[in-house]
Amino acid sequence: MSKATTRLDELLKAANLSKADLARIAGVSPQAVNNWFKRGEIGKDSAIKISAATGLDLSWVLGESDQMYSTPHQKPASEVEVVGNIMNGVIPVKGDAVLGMDGLIDMMEFHAGWLRIYSDDREAYGVRVRGDSMWPRIQSGEFVVIEPNTKVHPGDEVFIRTSDGHNMIKILNYNRAGDYQFTSINNDHKPFTLPVNQVDKIHFVSGIIKATRFISADDVGKE
Repeated sequence: MSKATTRLDELLKAANLSKADLARIAGVSPQAVNNWFKRGEIGKDSAIKISAATGLDLSWVLGESDQMYSTPHQKPASEVEVVGNIMNGVIPVKGDAVLGMDGLIDMMEFHAGWLRIYSDDREAYGVRVRGDSMWPRIQSGEFVVIEPNTKVHPGDEVFIRTSDGHNMIKILNYNRAGDYQFTSINNDHKPFTLPVNQVDKIHFVSGIIKATRFISADDVGKE
Protein backbone atom coordinates (compact mmCIF):
# COMPACT_ATOMS: atom_id res chain seq x y z
CA MET A 1 0.00 0.00 0.00
CA SER A 2 1.41 3.40 -0.99
CA LYS A 3 2.02 6.20 1.48
CA ALA A 4 -0.63 8.31 -0.30
CA THR A 5 -3.25 5.55 -0.08
CA THR A 6 -2.46 5.08 3.60
CA ARG A 7 -3.06 8.81 4.05
CA LEU A 8 -6.53 8.47 2.49
CA ASP A 9 -7.32 5.63 4.89
CA GLU A 10 -6.13 7.84 7.76
CA LEU A 11 -8.41 10.61 6.48
CA LEU A 12 -11.48 8.37 6.71
CA LYS A 13 -10.52 7.24 10.20
CA ALA A 14 -9.62 10.72 11.49
CA ALA A 15 -12.84 12.31 10.24
CA ASN A 16 -14.97 9.22 11.05
CA LEU A 17 -16.20 9.05 7.46
CA SER A 18 -17.09 6.34 4.98
CA LYS A 19 -16.15 6.56 1.31
CA ALA A 20 -19.78 7.49 0.62
CA ASP A 21 -19.52 10.35 3.12
CA LEU A 22 -16.35 11.53 1.43
CA ALA A 23 -18.06 11.53 -1.97
CA ARG A 24 -20.96 13.56 -0.59
CA ILE A 25 -18.67 16.15 1.03
CA ALA A 26 -16.56 16.54 -2.10
CA GLY A 27 -19.55 16.56 -4.44
CA VAL A 28 -18.24 13.67 -6.55
CA SER A 29 -19.39 10.15 -7.36
CA PRO A 30 -18.46 7.11 -5.24
CA GLN A 31 -16.49 5.84 -8.24
CA ALA A 32 -14.40 9.01 -8.19
CA VAL A 33 -13.52 8.34 -4.55
CA ASN A 34 -12.54 4.76 -5.44
CA ASN A 35 -10.29 6.22 -8.13
CA TRP A 36 -8.61 8.45 -5.52
CA PHE A 37 -7.69 5.35 -3.54
CA LYS A 38 -6.35 3.66 -6.67
CA ARG A 39 -4.25 6.69 -7.63
CA GLY A 40 -3.43 7.68 -4.06
CA GLU A 41 -4.31 11.35 -4.57
CA ILE A 42 -7.18 13.83 -4.42
CA GLY A 43 -7.67 16.81 -6.75
CA LYS A 44 -7.27 20.29 -5.25
CA ASP A 45 -10.92 21.28 -5.69
CA SER A 46 -12.13 18.20 -3.77
CA ALA A 47 -9.38 18.56 -1.16
CA ILE A 48 -10.47 22.12 -0.41
CA LYS A 49 -14.06 20.98 0.22
CA ILE A 50 -12.91 18.08 2.41
CA SER A 51 -10.60 20.32 4.45
CA ALA A 52 -13.36 22.89 4.97
CA ALA A 53 -15.85 20.22 6.07
CA THR A 54 -13.58 18.22 8.38
CA GLY A 55 -11.07 20.72 9.78
CA LEU A 56 -8.19 18.58 8.51
CA ASP A 57 -5.28 20.67 7.27
CA LEU A 58 -5.52 21.29 3.51
CA SER A 59 -1.81 20.65 2.94
CA TRP A 60 -2.14 17.31 4.75
CA VAL A 61 -5.16 16.29 2.63
CA LEU A 62 -3.14 17.15 -0.49
CA GLY A 63 -0.19 15.10 0.77
CA GLU A 64 2.05 18.16 1.11
CA SER A 65 2.40 18.13 4.90
CA ASP A 66 2.68 15.65 7.77
CA GLN A 67 0.53 17.83 10.05
CA MET A 68 -2.97 16.36 10.01
CA TYR A 69 -4.80 18.92 12.13
CA SER A 70 -4.78 22.68 12.11
CA THR A 71 -2.95 24.59 14.82
CA PRO A 72 -3.42 28.25 15.87
CA HIS A 73 -2.46 30.37 12.91
CA GLN A 74 0.92 32.00 13.34
CA LYS A 75 2.29 33.94 10.39
CA PRO A 76 4.54 37.00 10.16
CA ALA A 77 2.66 40.29 10.44
CA SER A 78 3.77 41.09 6.90
CA GLU A 79 1.63 38.21 5.63
CA VAL A 80 -1.40 37.94 7.92
CA GLU A 81 -2.88 40.11 10.62
CA VAL A 82 -4.98 37.96 12.92
CA VAL A 83 -7.67 39.73 14.93
CA GLY A 84 -9.63 36.74 16.25
CA ASN A 85 -9.07 33.05 16.88
CA ILE A 86 -8.18 31.79 13.39
CA MET A 87 -6.66 28.45 12.38
CA ASN A 88 -5.22 26.91 9.22
CA GLY A 89 -7.75 25.54 6.70
CA VAL A 90 -9.98 27.12 4.06
CA ILE A 91 -13.01 29.42 3.93
CA PRO A 92 -14.90 30.62 0.84
CA VAL A 93 -14.42 34.08 -0.63
CA LYS A 94 -17.84 35.47 -1.54
CA GLY A 95 -16.89 38.44 -3.67
CA ASP A 96 -15.48 41.96 -3.60
CA ALA A 97 -16.13 44.87 -1.24
CA VAL A 98 -15.64 48.03 -3.30
CA LEU A 99 -14.95 50.90 -0.89
CA GLY A 100 -16.45 54.34 -1.46
CA MET A 101 -15.08 57.63 -0.13
CA ASP A 102 -18.19 58.05 2.05
CA GLY A 103 -17.38 54.89 4.01
CA LEU A 104 -20.01 52.79 2.23
CA ILE A 105 -19.26 49.49 0.50
CA ASP A 106 -20.65 48.28 -2.81
CA MET A 107 -20.80 44.48 -2.45
CA MET A 108 -20.18 42.44 -5.59
CA GLU A 109 -21.14 38.92 -4.52
CA PHE A 110 -19.81 35.90 -6.43
CA HIS A 111 -17.77 32.79 -5.65
CA ALA A 112 -14.21 34.09 -6.05
CA GLY A 113 -12.30 31.20 -4.46
CA TRP A 114 -10.96 30.35 -1.00
CA LEU A 115 -8.64 31.66 1.69
CA ARG A 116 -6.22 29.21 3.29
CA ILE A 117 -7.39 30.14 6.77
CA TYR A 118 -9.66 28.10 9.02
CA SER A 119 -12.25 29.64 11.33
CA ASP A 120 -14.18 27.79 14.01
CA ASP A 121 -17.31 29.52 12.64
CA ARG A 122 -18.50 27.11 9.93
CA GLU A 123 -20.32 29.99 8.18
CA ALA A 124 -17.22 32.21 8.03
CA TYR A 125 -16.42 33.78 4.68
CA GLY A 126 -14.00 36.24 3.16
CA VAL A 127 -14.42 39.27 0.93
CA ARG A 128 -11.74 41.02 -1.10
CA VAL A 129 -11.35 44.74 -0.43
CA ARG A 130 -11.10 47.12 -3.41
CA GLY A 131 -10.23 50.78 -2.78
CA ASP A 132 -8.25 52.82 -0.28
CA SER A 133 -10.82 54.44 2.04
CA MET A 134 -9.75 52.19 4.95
CA TRP A 135 -6.01 52.53 4.31
CA PRO A 136 -3.67 51.86 6.09
CA ARG A 137 -5.68 49.49 8.29
CA ILE A 138 -7.09 47.58 5.32
CA GLN A 139 -5.33 47.94 1.97
CA SER A 140 -6.80 47.44 -1.48
CA GLY A 141 -6.41 43.81 -2.57
CA GLU A 142 -6.42 42.39 0.95
CA PHE A 143 -9.19 40.16 2.31
CA VAL A 144 -11.28 40.41 5.46
CA VAL A 145 -12.60 37.32 7.23
CA ILE A 146 -16.17 37.69 8.49
CA GLU A 147 -17.67 35.40 11.15
CA PRO A 148 -21.50 35.71 11.29
CA ASN A 149 -21.86 33.52 14.40
CA THR A 150 -19.20 35.12 16.61
CA LYS A 151 -20.56 37.42 19.31
CA VAL A 152 -19.44 41.03 18.90
CA HIS A 153 -18.23 43.33 21.67
CA PRO A 154 -17.37 47.05 21.92
CA GLY A 155 -14.02 47.68 20.22
CA ASP A 156 -14.53 44.94 17.61
CA GLU A 157 -14.31 45.61 13.90
CA VAL A 158 -17.61 44.61 12.31
CA PHE A 159 -19.29 44.26 8.94
CA ILE A 160 -22.64 46.08 8.95
CA ARG A 161 -25.59 45.88 6.58
CA THR A 162 -28.35 48.38 7.27
CA SER A 163 -32.04 47.78 6.65
CA ASP A 164 -31.87 50.04 3.58
CA GLY A 165 -29.07 47.92 2.05
CA HIS A 166 -25.97 49.97 2.90
CA ASN A 167 -22.79 48.00 3.74
CA MET A 168 -19.91 49.21 5.92
CA ILE A 169 -16.92 47.96 7.91
CA LYS A 170 -16.70 49.92 11.16
CA ILE A 171 -15.65 49.68 14.80
CA LEU A 172 -18.44 48.98 17.27
CA ASN A 173 -18.31 51.55 20.09
CA TYR A 174 -21.25 50.29 22.09
CA ASN A 175 -24.46 48.29 21.86
CA ARG A 176 -27.09 49.77 24.15
CA ALA A 177 -30.69 48.68 24.49
CA GLY A 178 -31.92 50.65 21.50
CA ASP A 179 -28.83 51.81 19.59
CA TYR A 180 -25.48 50.90 18.09
CA GLN A 181 -22.69 53.47 17.85
CA PHE A 182 -19.91 53.00 15.28
CA THR A 183 -16.68 54.76 14.39
CA SER A 184 -14.64 54.72 11.20
CA ILE A 185 -11.57 52.49 10.98
CA ASN A 186 -9.40 55.31 9.59
CA ASN A 187 -10.95 58.19 11.63
CA ASP A 188 -11.99 60.12 8.51
CA HIS A 189 -15.62 60.10 9.60
CA LYS A 190 -17.31 61.08 12.85
CA PRO A 191 -18.95 58.42 15.04
CA PHE A 192 -22.56 57.75 14.17
CA THR A 193 -25.46 56.00 15.87
CA LEU A 194 -28.05 53.67 14.37
CA PRO A 195 -31.19 52.29 16.04
CA VAL A 196 -31.09 48.52 16.36
CA ASN A 197 -34.09 48.18 14.05
CA GLN A 198 -32.11 49.87 11.26
CA VAL A 199 -29.29 47.29 11.36
CA ASP A 200 -30.02 44.18 9.31
CA LYS A 201 -26.77 42.39 10.25
CA ILE A 202 -23.66 43.05 12.29
CA HIS A 203 -20.94 40.42 11.83
CA PHE A 204 -17.56 40.08 13.50
CA VAL A 205 -14.49 40.87 11.34
CA SER A 206 -11.94 38.37 12.64
CA GLY A 207 -8.98 38.86 10.32
CA ILE A 208 -7.27 40.92 7.63
CA ILE A 209 -5.55 38.56 5.21
CA LYS A 210 -2.92 39.15 2.53
CA ALA A 211 -3.55 37.98 -1.04
CA THR A 212 -0.86 35.31 -0.73
CA ARG A 213 -3.41 33.17 1.16
CA PHE A 214 -5.96 33.32 -1.70
CA ILE A 215 -6.82 30.33 -3.92
CA SER A 216 -8.69 31.48 -7.03
CA ALA A 217 -11.75 29.52 -8.14
CA ASP A 218 -10.54 30.05 -11.72
CA ASP A 219 -7.19 28.41 -10.92
CA VAL A 220 -8.90 25.39 -9.34
CA GLY A 221 -11.21 25.09 -12.32
CA LYS A 222 -8.21 24.73 -14.66
CA GLU A 223 -7.11 21.46 -13.05
